Parts: sequence; structure tokens; C-alpha cells
Amino acid sequence: MSKKNKTSSKLSIRRVVALLFTLAITATALISATVIYSLTKEREVNHALANYQLISSLVSQRLEQIDQVGEQSAVQLGYLLSTQLSKKSPSELIELFGATFLGNPFIHSIYIGFDNDDFLQLVNLKPKYISDKLNLLEGESWMVIEHSNDIDGKRVKLTRFYFDNFELSREQEEVSIFYPTQRGWYTRASEDEVYKTTPYLFHNLRVTGQTFSRKIPSLNAVIGVDIALASLNEHFEDSLSDNVALEGADAYITDGEGRIIGTNTILDTANSLPFIDKMPLTNTQLDLVINSPVLKVSNQLDWEPIDFTVVGNPDGLAIDLFTLISDATGLQFEYINGRSWQELVNDFRLGKIDILQSIASDSDVSDHSIESDILYSLEYAIATHQSAPHIASWDDLKGRTVGFLGGWSIVEQLRKDYPSITVYTYDTYDEAFEDVQTQKIVGIVDVAPVIKSKVGKLINYDLKTQSLKKHPAFPTDFVFIANEQLKPYIELINQALIYLDQEKVRTVLADKWLNSDQHHTSHIPSNRLLSMLEDSSFHEKISSVEMKGQKHFVYITEVNDTPQEYFVLTIPEKKLLGSAYQYIINSSLWTLAALVIMIPLVWRISTPMSDPIKKLLLQTKRIKHRQYNKVKAFNSSVREVNELSHAIYDMSQSLDAFQRSQDAFIEAIIQLIARAVDEKSPYTGAHCLRVPELAFLLSDAAEQSNDGIFESFEFENEAKRREFRIAAWLHDCGKITTPEYVVDKGTKLETNYNRIHEIRTRFEVLWRDAEITALNIQLEQPNLATDAKQNLKQRQEELLEQFSFIAQLNVGNEFINEQDKVRITEIGKQTWTSHFDRYLGLSPLEEQRLSEETRSSAWEPLLSDRPEHIITRSADYELDEKLGINMNVPEHLYNLGEIYNLSVSRGTLTQEERFKINEHMIAGIKMLSSIPFPEDLKNVERIATTHHETMRGDGYPRRLSGDELSIPERILAVADIFEALTAADRPYKKANTISESLDILHKMALEEHVDMEVFQLFIKSRVYMTYAKRFLAPTQIDEVDESKYLS
Repeated sequence: MSKKNKTSSKLSIRRVVALLFTLAITATALISATVIYSLTKEREVNHALANYQLISSLVSQRLEQIDQVGEQSAVQLGYLLSTQLSKKSPSELIELFGATFLGNPFIHSIYIGFDNDDFLQLVNLKPKYISDKLNLLEGESWMVIEHSNDIDGKRVKLTRFYFDNFELSREQEEVSIFYPTQRGWYTRASEDEVYKTTPYLFHNLRVTGQTFSRKIPSLNAVIGVDIALASLNEHFEDSLSDNVALEGADAYITDGEGRIIGTNTILDTANSLPFIDKMPLTNTQLDLVINSPVLKVSNQLDWEPIDFTVVGNPDGLAIDLFTLISDATGLQFEYINGRSWQELVNDFRLGKIDILQSIASDSDVSDHSIESDILYSLEYAIATHQSAPHIASWDDLKGRTVGFLGGWSIVEQLRKDYPSITVYTYDTYDEAFEDVQTQKIVGIVDVAPVIKSKVGKLINYDLKTQSLKKHPAFPTDFVFIANEQLKPYIELINQALIYLDQEKVRTVLADKWLNSDQHHTSHIPSNRLLSMLEDSSFHEKISSVEMKGQKHFVYITEVNDTPQEYFVLTIPEKKLLGSAYQYIINSSLWTLAALVIMIPLVWRISTPMSDPIKKLLLQTKRIKHRQYNKVKAFNSSVREVNELSHAIYDMSQSLDAFQRSQDAFIEAIIQLIARAVDEKSPYTGAHCLRVPELAFLLSDAAEQSNDGIFESFEFENEAKRREFRIAAWLHDCGKITTPEYVVDKGTKLETNYNRIHEIRTRFEVLWRDAEITALNIQLEQPNLATDAKQNLKQRQEELLEQFSFIAQLNVGNEFINEQDKVRITEIGKQTWTSHFDRYLGLSPLEEQRLSEETRSSAWEPLLSDRPEHIITRSADYELDEKLGINMNVPEHLYNLGEIYNLSVSRGTLTQEERFKINEHMIAGIKMLSSIPFPEDLKNVERIATTHHETMRGDGYPRRLSGDELSIPERILAVADIFEALTAADRPYKKANTISESLDILHKMALEEHVDMEVFQLFIKSRVYMTYAKRFLAPTQIDEVDESKYLS
């Protein structure tokens, strides 16, 4: 973004004043609205809480009243029947039952069943939820149903309809397959207390409700009272509709596990069923359908999502499938529920149920049954504790204890195939999950969809589901079975299954029930609500819960403790707090209107503030550009602005003085560093002081020149000239880290001392060894004395020549060829006897480098490259890529080998020492890049560290080419080289004259080591002579033929 764009995005003082005023009004309005909203919300929530408590109290009373009606009716009727009824006269029973209905609108029906399976029932037909189900004649109010055996032993069902005054309207007789003694309300009844069933679908009118039953031992009978849940749902709707604040609320009565017992909502238990056309039927099939009775189909209570009930209504994958079969064929199905699985199996065996569905293929239930085609295939899974090991197959269960619900046909086969597996059977999932949680059993096995559904609804259990691989002995195909007399109907249903597959219907059902995470309607619609049921801290108050993507208020209270039942009410937050939201909207609109009116007025009032601020802005811009002498103070009628103006002026003067002192301080520090580098070694003399002087002379000449690249060259301002000056002073600051002996090294064998003296001593030893050898020969063999003297003379002359050769090479003035290197090695092979332990008197570091082999050696070579001569690096040498350094790093820190050092081809430095010298540039880069230079000195690090780069791009440390080097960088490179060539204080070279130095520099320019145009400027401007007169000895100043450099 440009400076202009940045400035335009800022606000003027006028806008700021208007904005602050606007913000003040807005903030005041928001605070007021927030406070009022909070109070309104609290009022609405408290009001809702009072309403919910009232409704829950009424519901509790209604439930208690219903339970009392059911229980008291069963108790009173039982008492009356046992004490006053001498014989079971139907008319007397009907009269007694009818009297019980008076004042008890909740009662759906009253009946009595005897141990001989005689049955008598009185049904109230007046409620609308019943009359809508039947084609009643006008005025019909009662229905009496009798089941009994006739004189031939056949079961007969007699149904009579009565008007309100119990005048007979009509009657009908049909075959009966109903046996009361097989029903749960009969078998579980007790004479000590009234038994209450869970909600189920009543046998006759397919109405959902609960039965209260009690045993009458004196009559060998059981009295039953049916209470329809529809009456409770109507009570919900009436209670909520009477209160406008509760419009849109959903109310539920649930058991302790969240299973819905009653609700005011419409439970869509058949949603998302696809529409299908009728299946083509033959005439025979049409006759079969027309004459078909209603087929009774089993419906389990709680095998979700396959086959279950919702408030007594059938639901699940199996129910949807049979519904679609009915749509395709015209066959009618009636579902029998309210029974355990084993009771359904028994009913099927007794012929009370035509179709027993959702049973594993090849199950041995009845000898006279027919198995259908496959309804669906379901994998098995096991619910285990979270800490349980991984289980993937039935083999993984060996030696473990597992659980099944009672009635599974695969249990016996499992025990047979896996005798090491212990199998427990349970009546309910609650018992099984408790044992899994306590790890009494490893897990409970069922089909995967059911297990996942069950575990997904658990609260405070640490369980997980694991799939089991298929096993040939345990079928995963599920079918239905029917009596073999129904074979034509089974064949028709099998044909319908094929038809549904062609229509892709079963795939749709699988997606709905098996592949979807949607919440099904058997439980309250949120797992969060399930957890809140068990946590009493959420009871008797309003809580906020996220459901279906929006916030809801939830109220929960216990309405019955035996059995445990809860009243749950949910309402969207927007519904309850509608008035509070509306107030916020209205307040916002009024605030916006006030702002629209006030902004123009505020705009005019803020005008006198803008001009002084603009003047202050001008002064700050001058300070920004360090134009302190141009800053002026001005007077203003606004006291704060006037004081600010004078304060800005005073600040500018202070900054000016501080800037000057800082500049002087920084340059003093820089010159101090340069002097320290020079004084670190007496042999570098005043290099760091002389190079800047020469660079300044040459840069001044470049600014005055109009030739070539210098035509447009000029330092932009004094700051840029200062930047170059500082860079020149710091160009060798990295040498402060270079070891002195490397900087000062004047011979090849020099380390911290010149090792040529040590070599000379070894030659002295060889000299004396030769003399001793000669003397021994003269003593032992006098006749060979003359030859011995002659050999000694030759040997000593040879040693003198060899040492002279080695000493000359040590100076490093001449180039060494390969023959010289070979001779060095040959000379070095000569040995002398060592008698003293080289391991004594060493520092710990030297002891680490000295090997045992070296220590024990008796014969020492004259020259050697020993392992201890290799000085390794203490750590890997790494360079930050951001520094842009491109240098070859030697493997070792130093190599002090004598032959290695004497074999240096040119000069005195090995490649390791050369790198150590060159490394001062790396140190300089690191040092300077770590300094936070101000903007006007940002190029100091670059200029100071490029004087060893070349125009041809093979310099160091970055290997920059000439195109990448600025004119100041090229100038500093020439100044650095010329000072080094003419310096008289370098131990490794003699001082060159001006002409010698210019010849070398000219050659370097021709080789593109330095810039030719800068070199020629150096000659034309005679800067070299100006420098020579100030810094060189008179003997170095000789005649120079400038023409040969300029041609």
C-alpha cells in the first residue's frame, strides 16, 4: 500500500469527534438495551419457569390421577368381584364395568380374563381418538367383546355395539385366536399389588396405552384396566395451547432412559418412505389378496433401529419394509407388540401371530413354518469397555465371557463351536451394559445397527462398539417365518421383495435406518437431554441446550418415582424471548434515527479543531524527516493544542541534540573497533584506519567524475555518505575473531611459533648422528678412517643443502612444483632416534590428540604429517541461508602437518588457514547483520562485506558478480587491495612500490578481479599519489607510467 493510500484511509479530527459522539450515543443505547434485554429475558425466563412448574405439577397430578384411576379401579373391581360376585354373569360384569367408567374419562376399557381363557371386555367408544378409527353407527358408545370356547371347543369372538343407554345396536361373531392367559398383563399380575405395563398397542382397536392388572385368586381370573395415552397427549396440547408464552413448546413424558411415554408432538414414525406403484399381480394373486385376512406381524419393543415401538406404535426398518410390501401388494398387516421376544415366539407357535419377522436365517423356531427370502443382512458387533482389547473376530472371544439377549438362536451354535467362550443371557440391555461397564463380561453381542444405537444413547458409560467378521456358522441374513398354511402369501411377499429391489427401495430404507445419524423417535430428541435426565442439577430449573442447530430452553422435573418418569419441556429460545428481541430491534431503530439527526450538527461543531491539527501535522512531518531547524511553534486559542505545539518544538530541539550526540557516539565506537582490529596484530598496522581514508578519496573523485558509470553517481545525501564511511571503517571488523598467528603467519611452518627452528634442530641431530657414526667406524676399524671422514663430509653437505631447501620453501616466496613436493616427502623420510616420552608435559587437549602409537614410537621421521596435526572442528560448521554466504568450507579446522604445510604451492597459508582468514568476512556479516541499523544505515552490512567479491563472480563470501556490486562496493574493493599491496607492516610480504602495486592492480582489473573503470578513475584522479604522499615511505614512491593503464 502506498503512503498516499495509507494516509487517505485515516480519519480527520472532525470525523473522529463525530465518530466519538456517535460511539457515545451508540454505547449508551447498547448498554441500555442490554440491561433492559437482560431484565426482560430474566422476566420471561422466570415467567416461563413458573408456567413450566405449573404444567409439570398438573402433569404430575394427571399422571398420578391416571395411575390412581387405573390402580384403584383394578383394586376395587378385584375386591367387588371376589366378594360380591358368585358367578361370572356377563351382564353383571358389564354393569359393574360401566359403573366404573363414570367420572373416569381416562379409562379406555375394562376386562376380565379367566384361567380357562374366557375373556370379557367393555370398551368406551366416546373419545374421538377411538371413534375416528371405527365406522360406528350414530349414537354407538360402548363395545363389549367376549372370547370363549363354544360347545364344539372352537374359539369364538363375539363383538356387541351398544348405544349410550346400553341398548344393543348390533353384534358380530368371528373366529378367535386371542388367549388372555398368554398376555403379559395376565401372566405378570399379582394379588398383592397392581401390575402396570409399559406402553403397547392394544389388541382390539390398535390404540396405544398401558394396562393396570390384578389377580383375583378366588375367581382364578385377572382384572384389567386400560388407560389410553392419547388422553395424556390431549392434556399436553390443552395445557400448552392455553398459554401464549408456551406456544411452540414440545412436552414429553419419558421413562428413566428417555423413552417417550407421552407427548404433545406428532411423532412421524413413517417419514421419508418412498412412493411406489402397485406390483403387477395375476388374477390368482388378486383373488388371494382380496380374500386375505389381516396378517398379524410381530413387533418387538426395543430393537432399534430395526424393529421397535414409539409410544406403542410400531417403527423401524422392518416396519417400513412391511408397509411398502403392503403398498405394493395390497396385503394388510396388523402388528402385535407389548410382548417380549420369547412371548412373541410363543404366540407364533400357538398360531396367534401369522408372521414372526426379523429372525436369523435357519433358526429352529417351529417345525411347521416356512422361511421367507432375505429381508436384510446385518453384521454382528460387540459393545465392549473402552479399555477392552481390540476384537475383530469370533476367535478373539475365545476364553472370554460374552453376553446375549435371551432368544438368540446362534447362542447354542456358539457354545458348540467355541466351548471356551462363556455365554451369559440377559433379559434387558440395562443389565448387560452394567456388566460390561464393570467388566464382568467382555461385551454384549447383537447386530451392529442395534448395538451402535444402544451405545449411542448411553450416558455415563465408557463403552465402544467393535465389528465382528462374518462366520459361516452364524447367519447374518434375516428373514421372517410363517405357518406353512400361509405359503401362497409368503410367495407373494417374496415376489414383492424382488419388486422392491428392482425399485431400489431397500437401498433407500438402508440409507434411512442404517447409514444415517438421524435421531429416531423412540427417545427424546437429543442425547444432551438424556444426560440431563440423570443429572439432578438440571432438574426444576430452565437450562439452555443446543438442539437441531438452534438454542432451546429446557425444563425437566421428575413426575413419578415408581416407576421413574420425567416431564421434559423444550421451547426454542427465539419463541420464548420474542418480546425481548423485538425490544432490541426497536431500540436499534430509534438510536439509528437519532444518529442520523445529530451527525450533521456534530460535524459543524468540530470544524475549528481541524486547522491547528493540520499545522501540528506539518511540524511532525519535518521531525520525521529530521528537519529539526524548520520546526516552528505556533499559538492557538485551544490551550491543549497550544501546549502541544510548543512541546513539539521543544522535542524537535532535543531530538536534534540527541541525534548529533548519537552520531558522534556511534562513529567513535566504530573507529574504536577498527583500531582494536589493527592493534590485535602488530603486523596489520593501521590497515583498518588507512582503507577508509583511501576509499573516501576515491569516492570523492567518483562524485566529481562524469565518465562512464560515474556520470550519474553521487551520494543522495549526507546520510548515504555517512553510511559509506561507516561501512569502510567496519570493512574488516570480522578479523577481531581471527586467531593472531593466522593473521601474522609469515612462514609455512609457523603456528604460534616458527617450527623451522624445530626442523633445524632435527637436522642438527642428524648431523651429530653422522659424526658419531663416523667416529665409531674410525675407532672400531682404523683402516676405514679416511672413508668415514669422506662420507661424513658428504653427509653433512647433503644435510646443509636439504635444510637450505626446506628453509627456502618455508619462506613461501616461490611457487612450488610437484617435484619439490616429492623431494619434501623424501627428505622427511629420514629418521632420528627419540628417547623421551612425547606424551609428557602436554595440556589435556594435546593429550586427546596424541595417539598411543605416536607415544611408543622410537624412530622419528625428520618431517611428518601426524594425526595430532589434524585439528577438527568442535561442531558442524553451519551457515544461515539468509546470509547468502557461498564459500567452500574445509573439512578440518586446521592441519598442522609439516609436509602438508611445506607443500603449500603459493604463499604460506594452507587452505584451512586461508579459510580462517577469509572467515573474517563471515564473522563481519554475522556481526553487522545482528545490529539493528536505522533506515539510513541499512546498507552498511552489505557495503562492508563485499570488498572480497570479484567482477567475474568467483569472490567470497557470496560470489556476487559485477552487475550485483554497487559503485561504493567496487571502490572499497580497490582501496582494500591497494592498501594491502603498499603496506610495509605485513610479515609475510615486502612493501611494494607504487608502480609495482599498480601493475598488480591493473592485472587484477584485466582479470576482472576488480572493476576496470574504478581502477582507471584511481589513475586519472591520481588518488594513488595523494594517498602515497600521506601514508607511504618515500622509497615506495617511484615513477608511474599512467598511459599503459589507460590505453
